Amino acid sequence: MTEPYWNAKHGEYIKCPVEGCKHFGIIITKAHCRVEHQMSREEVRQKYGLPKTFSFSKSNRKQVEDRRHVDEEEH
Repeated sequence: MTEPYWNAKHGEYIKCPVEGCKHFGIIITKAHCRVEHQMSREEVRQKYGLPKTFSFSKSNRKQVEDRRHVDEEEH
């Protein structure tokens, strides 16, 4: 995988595969893996696998985005 990030398909989100990591969104970057987990993305993939895909109904999407922004502000 040589892309600079893992990305979700339209209408979906992906969650970082590292146990205990609460990061989710439409992309997971190489920088996230390096800064948050002190591993390359390839090391994360080998140890934890690929990100998990999930989706929300349109009515819940705004609530999820708001929660995501609150989680980001805490870091």
